[in-house]
Amino acid sequence: MNTLNRHHGNPAVAAPKQISFIVLPGFALTSFSLAIEALSVANGLDDQPIYSYEICSLNKGSQPGKVISSNGVPVEVSHGLEACDSAEMVFICAYKGAATIEDPQLLSQLRRLSQKGVRIAALSGGSFILAKAGLLQDKGCTLVHEHRSTFAELYPSITLQDSIYTVNGNLLTSAGGTATLDMLLYLIGLDQGKTFAHKVAQRFQQERIRSGEEVLASQRMLALSMKSPCLGAAIELMEKSIDQPYSIEDLSQRIGTTRRNLEMVFQRHQNTTPNRYYLKLRLQHARRMLEETNLSIAGIAQATGFSSQSYFGKCFKDLYDIQPSQLRQE
Repeated sequence: MNTLNRHHGNPAVAAPKQISFIVLPGFALTSFSLAIEALSVANGLDDQPIYSYEICSLNKGSQPGKVISSNGVPVEVSHGLEACDSAEMVFICAYKGAATIEDPQLLSQLRRLSQKGVRIAALSGGSFILAKAGLLQDKGCTLVHEHRSTFAELYPSITLQDSIYTVNGNLLTSAGGTATLDMLLYLIGLDQGKTFAHKVAQRFQQERIRSGEEVLASQRMLALSMKSPCLGAAIELMEKSIDQPYSIEDLSQRIGTTRRNLEMVFQRHQNTTPNRYYLKLRLQHARRMLEETNLSIAGIAQATGFSSQSYFGKCFKDLYDIQPSQLRQE
């Protein structure tokens, strides 16, 4: 058992939360390392140990040896699966070959832990293991992007989420990579509060904890910019100017292009005009506000850049085939 801090033997101090990492052959080293590092940083910010951890493998015995990661780097393992029995949280670290791993003892262990309410987090390709254990029935999950098509073929009844990590009660699944840090910050926030989690985030040069939606938005913006820098810049400016929309002429000048070129770019990559795209963006924002807030319809119309409530209602009805007032009632 590795304790990530100091101050032992004080009965007034809460015992550190016991965490087990199950590393499977071909696991993703980045995800594993970020999870360990986040816990270590959290302990370094406190006067007593918050977390302690052990690294487990499928091998039995007190000296199970090493497990090789997907990039060939070996990691020393301290325990076999039996050590997970006392864990309060378990991380499943899997990536390369995750879909082919068959181990009845592991699956049985995970089912027992889940029934006890132990928090189980799957990193990168760990969702394959949870699905194989039957723990993702009627639940959505997240996993590393390049394995999505394989997962969908093997488990068509399990919904794949677009989020960087998914929380289903005591089960969490992550897309791996840097998304692991976002999930760990979420978990640390649950245990220690958001203020403490923000302190951990700052040690990783994150000024604040990113929401899943923000991360997805930045990834989407990068993808748009790779299609066309002009397209990415225009949409980014549109999203920042929902309440006071620019004219397309103005927007073109601000990103350093012509209206004609912008219209050609939108037609080529989005199959629409800049005006229609911008209008739909504002109406999507308005719909979220209708569904998630108690703001008046007039206030929402103003907040999304419409000069009149009647014009807002007409545009909304054209897109969604329902009036804003009807949606609010439903």
